[in-house]
Amino acid sequence: MPIYKRCSRCGKRIQTGSRCPCQKERHREYDRYSRDNKSKKFYDSAEWQRIRENVLDMDQYIDVYMYMTEGVVIRADTVHHVIPLRDDWNKRNDPDNLMSLNHDTHSKIEQIYKTDKGKIQIELQKMLNEYRELVRQGAV
Repeated sequence: MPIYKRCSRCGKRIQTGSRCPCQKERHREYDRYSRDNKSKKFYDSAEWQRIRENVLDMDQYIDVYMYMTEGVVIRADTVHHVIPLRDDWNKRNDPDNLMSLNHDTHSKIEQIYKTDKGKIQIELQKMLNEYRELVRQGAV
């Protein structure tokens, strides 16, 4: 017997482990009304897909934030720009500006950015450098 949950966006009953159809529409709306075309074109490019895969591989597909803050290993499926594209376009492909995260952690960080973006960016950069040093040493 399947287990159900409620979609946090629309309240529709959906099977656990599946995504609500409203999520796809949400992304479409975001692309249409909020995301700038330059960024969208970049995120759809082969260039981004290549650097994204390289960063995930470099970070061993581990959510860097959760590993460094809680010591928990969670599979990363997203790559986050510590300094967003709109703030510095030139850092879009800089591996030192890209951090592997799980989708949920990425959403959490984006919310934290709304309160004190500068402070969290400094913390994330330090965290990323420490994590990658641990990887180089073979400690992760």
